[in-house]
Amino acid sequence: MGDPIFFSVASETRSLASPPSLPHARQRQPARAPRRRPRPAGSFYRVVWRWHFYAGMIIAPVLLVVAATGALYIFRDEIESIIHAELLYTTPADTRVSYDKQLEIAKAAAGDGFKVTNLYVPYEPERTPSVFVTNGEKYHSTYLDPYRGQVLGNISNDGFFAIVLKIHRQLFIGTTGRIVVELTTCWTIVLVITGAFLWWPRKGKGVWGVWLPRLRGGLYRSLRDVHAVSGIYVAAIAMTIACTGLIYTYFWGHAYGYAAVKTGAYSIYTDPPKSKSPAEAPPLALDEIVRIAQARMPEAELSFILPKFEGAAHVIFATRPIGPSTDEVLVLDHATGEELMHRDNAEFPALGWWSTWNYPLHVGSILGLPTKILWLAACVALMAMPVTGVWMWWQRRPKGTAGLPRKSDARVPRWLVIVICSLGLVLPALGMSLVAILSGEWLVRRLRRPAVAAT
Repeated sequence: MGDPIFFSVASETRSLASPPSLPHARQRQPARAPRRRPRPAGSFYRVVWRWHFYAGMIIAPVLLVVAATGALYIFRDEIESIIHAELLYTTPADTRVSYDKQLEIAKAAAGDGFKVTNLYVPYEPERTPSVFVTNGEKYHSTYLDPYRGQVLGNISNDGFFAIVLKIHRQLFIGTTGRIVVELTTCWTIVLVITGAFLWWPRKGKGVWGVWLPRLRGGLYRSLRDVHAVSGIYVAAIAMTIACTGLIYTYFWGHAYGYAAVKTGAYSIYTDPPKSKSPAEAPPLALDEIVRIAQARMPEAELSFILPKFEGAAHVIFATRPIGPSTDEVLVLDHATGEELMHRDNAEFPALGWWSTWNYPLHVGSILGLPTKILWLAACVALMAMPVTGVWMWWQRRPKGTAGLPRKSDARVPRWLVIVICSLGLVLPALGMSLVAILSGEWLVRRLRRPAVAAT
């Protein structure tokens, strides 16, 4: 959201406090580098800058909220391991309660109307297993001490990070909020692209103001450099965060889910392999199912989708600290423990495979703590972008006016029209907002013509 003049005007200016030069001393002054003329109002550069400015100003408040909550959510696991240490950790003992017994304890503690649907088995012996409990509307995770057969407590869907996630995805206003966040996400992608174009070094630009911010020479120049330089350093990560965030939005997310179901990418959830044993066959002890799964998928946290009906097979997912959210999936016969399917992440259908990488890329857990720190830096930069952008506008605007950029009369290249139309198709919310903006501009022009003609 910087002023394009700063990309074209030389940075050195004379200090107003300097005394005027004497006539006989002018010949001894070093020659100045010639100033470049500002780009004309109809230049393509100004067209890009105008869209960058307006997009940034419109989404600034929501971008601040989404980036701040996203920065907090990145470290959910680390923060919860501290504030819920009494639930997530226990002291190992020589003996432990069977998993079947643990499920009975969790079901008894859940209460009427609630059912246990998933079991989570950690790899580390000091971490506590948990079960997912729901009644269709409310849900919570119940943590168990496997060595003493006790319920340690619950983390519910109205807990701290559940609230953070609700703000992050829907601003606490339901479907309307999801659409607003989707629009913000789409326009953030536009901001990154246009910002990179505006930053791109032109002829005669050095290191300062391009790769390093100039912190001297006036507040506006410092703001512009911090805005541009910090933005370009986190551009790739910001684009990754925005693009992976689309899967959780309203229009784009529903379209992705529909395509995944229709192509069979989610068949492991909707239609898993069936047990070969008869439904009435006695089920294998859950401890034996866990043992087989741990042998097939070692050194991983295991997530079990518990059989939804008598005779249903056991579906188990493996997750490791680094990499995709699901490394492997295993399906076992409910009565014999026979392996019915075992797939590595690379063997998943295309949309299902991407789904396993989307979340780690979105929250920066892809390579553990180092990438989380980089993602945090990107979120902080995204929070700073609206602040520095609005601040620049306020500093630069002429007194008594809004100081908004006027419409440029430059011709938009055909290739750019194709790119914009393609983006509008790939990002439906962006496409609809573009149609609304252009329709509004056309309507304003139509309404102004009679007024101009009358005068």
